[in-house]
Amino acid sequence: MKNTAAARAFASVSILGLLTAVVATVIGHIGLGPGYDPLKLTISDYALSNRGVTIEIAMVALAFAAPALLAGLRAVGVAIRGLPAVLLSIWSVGLLLAAIIPTDPPEITTLSTAALIHRYTSVAAFVALPIAAAVIASRFPGMGSRMVAAVRRLCVGCALGVALLWYVAFPGGRVMMGLVERSLVGVEIAILMVLSFGILRAARAAKPATAMSQTASTAAIKNMTAWTPATTTATDRQRSDRDLVGAVSGAAQRGSRDA
Repeated sequence: MKNTAAARAFASVSILGLLTAVVATVIGHIGLGPGYDPLKLTISDYALSNRGVTIEIAMVALAFAAPALLAGLRAVGVAIRGLPAVLLSIWSVGLLLAAIIPTDPPEITTLSTAALIHRYTSVAAFVALPIAAAVIASRFPGMGSRMVAAVRRLCVGCALGVALLWYVAFPGGRVMMGLVERSLVGVEIAILMVLSFGILRAARAAKPATAMSQTASTAAIKNMTAWTPATTTATDRQRSDRDLVGAVSGAAQRGSRDA
């Protein structure tokens, strides 16, 4: 059963979280000096700067956009139990842990335990989201064929991005790792945004159908009401005819007795 009002509300919360993440990330990159190169340093490296709190806000905003998205999908009738719910939960938990547990500074070659947790929870989030989105797209025809196709193409882009990120992180010696990571994050935000707008589209499509159903019900009630007087009138006429015949018969019988 579709709850269009709730769907619109949850989709709006998801979109607000995504926009907050984008704005906070941009603010976290401004005015840090020549030592910070977004093409080389990762977003997590920027979280260690004096504006790192904005990067942490962005991670938290992204983490909370996913539960709102799940609630919106449920409200428009998409089956999210099972794999989609689990994978989007991995996305949320992974980003929250990455926000809470910082990585090591770039100059440290041997990663600490905290940095390893930060790295692999982030990787788990990056991998989980496109798989979840691909499954959701297959279960959500109400978002429209174009949006479904867009989500699938973005998921393919994510798969390529994850593979490229692994390459630059290990065999590639972190060459242009910042650019690769930011591109991957941008594509994953785009996936969440398309799904959120898909919920709004499905909610708009469901509203006219509901209005038409209500109009049809109202018309049926009016028709029934319109027929009732006619039926009642016919019944009353039959009763009047019977009463008239009875009265005439009674009068005739009394006249015969009087005679």
